[in-house]
Amino acid sequence: MEFEKPILKTIRDYNMIKSGDKVLVAVSGGPDSVFLLHVLKGLEGKLGIKLFVCHLDHSTRGKESSLDAKFVRRLAKKLNLRAVTAKIKEKQSSKKLSKEEWLREKRYLFFKRSARTVRADAIATAHTMDDQAETVIMRVIKGSSIKGLVGVHPVRFENKIKFIRPLIRFEKKELLRFLEKSKIPYCLDRTNKENAFFRNRIRNKLLPHLARYNPRIKRSLCNLAESLKEDFDFIAGEKKKRASLLKGEGPARSICLSSLLLQPKAIQKEMMRETLLLMGANVKKLTYRHWKDIEDFVTKKAKGKSLDLPDGVRVVKAENTINFIKLLR
Repeated sequence: MEFEKPILKTIRDYNMIKSGDKVLVAVSGGPDSVFLLHVLKGLEGKLGIKLFVCHLDHSTRGKESSLDAKFVRRLAKKLNLRAVTAKIKEKQSSKKLSKEEWLREKRYLFFKRSARTVRADAIATAHTMDDQAETVIMRVIKGSSIKGLVGVHPVRFENKIKFIRPLIRFEKKELLRFLEKSKIPYCLDRTNKENAFFRNRIRNKLLPHLARYNPRIKRSLCNLAESLKEDFDFIAGEKKKRASLLKGEGPARSICLSSLLLQPKAIQKEMMRETLLLMGANVKKLTYRHWKDIEDFVTKKAKGKSLDLPDGVRVVKAENTINFIKLLR
């Protein structure tokens, strides 16, 4: 396969997989994931890995969703791979998340459960350069820090589970050309053409419009994300060196105020972000205004003052500490 060599290079550049790993491939049935599965199957012996397949039926398209699940099961069987499948049966009850976010949450919970089932070392998802470009644009529009503008990480750890994106350097149109040329079947999700979801509007309307000004807009956005990742990795490394400045556990934590103020602002922000994450806060809810309020609170507010943040986290300024308290609801 003509793509095996460049994808193998991507895998090795980012140290995604090592010999002996069990790799769970998330396959929707769409072109990107079908392409990924075929490529990894071709590289299975060369990499010394064992592949598994997982598929979640989102139940959003009725019979079409069921047919996609059937297609994936048959594909896995044809490639002599074990498949883990499931179906979302419940309806969204909470309005705290958009439907898009809720489905993503369900999908990733399923991926992690499936990884535990087959004892996988890594979960491979078929994110492409197109997905990266869409993610960066979405975060620019909504407002984001450098962490958000890094976009889709080629390798990401979530609770000790490793997610890898071997197709992150490739455009979707390249994969489609190969599939058509090789006459490899795949499923098409008609909802990808509908503009109900924010991502679809970015994909179908905004990026084609921006391409009129820069035909290589997707690559430019991905290059931006890659450059920012280098900066973010440096900041994250510096934050890690200062982990001892954070004290406490569970619903009560604190940071030494004088030590915090000695750090560059970028490090201060990441230390605060890390603390809020440990407190169970959803930092995605924090807007630019929230971060400016936090900055002003740390540098200007008097002892005894407090600041309430989303998800029931209260920040209190003491004599020489910034205290974080998880409020009971």
